[in-house]
Amino acid sequence: MKRHLILLALLAVLTVPACAQNGLAVAQLFDGRYKDRAGATEVLVKGRQLKAYDLTLFRSLTLRATDAETRRIEQLVRTDARHAADKETAVRGGRLYYGFYRFPPADGRQRYLFYRNNALAGDASAGLTVVYLEGSATPDQLKQMFQK
Repeated sequence: MKRHLILLALLAVLTVPACAQNGLAVAQLFDGRYKDRAGATEVLVKGRQLKAYDLTLFRSLTLRATDAETRRIEQLVRTDARHAADKETAVRGGRLYYGFYRFPPADGRQRYLFYRNNALAGDASAGLTVVYLEGSATPDQLKQMFQK
């Protein structure tokens, strides 16, 4: 019985990062599908390392994507954007170049999504970046962090 409780507790802890983006279309980007792919970098940071930034979770994906993948990811971001409480976007040539979104809080934490398609800035080799954040940080704090 004790073993079962320990196993259940361990499973609960391991599923927290997977559920963090629960309800967002971009959650599927962080399911590990890009983890071993050349030209992709997936980052997960949680806990003490983020305390100085007033964050509890940081997830990012940087990817040199095909045009089809870029369009699919852009569509996921646009789907989530419909549910954002606040948003700041830039479009180039009809494509989403930049997006910064704040969603209604979940479990008392602010939730943010950042998207940037660097290929639209003239650097096709740079690919795109998707970042999901949770915590008590304000949008201004996060914008300053991204500008550094």
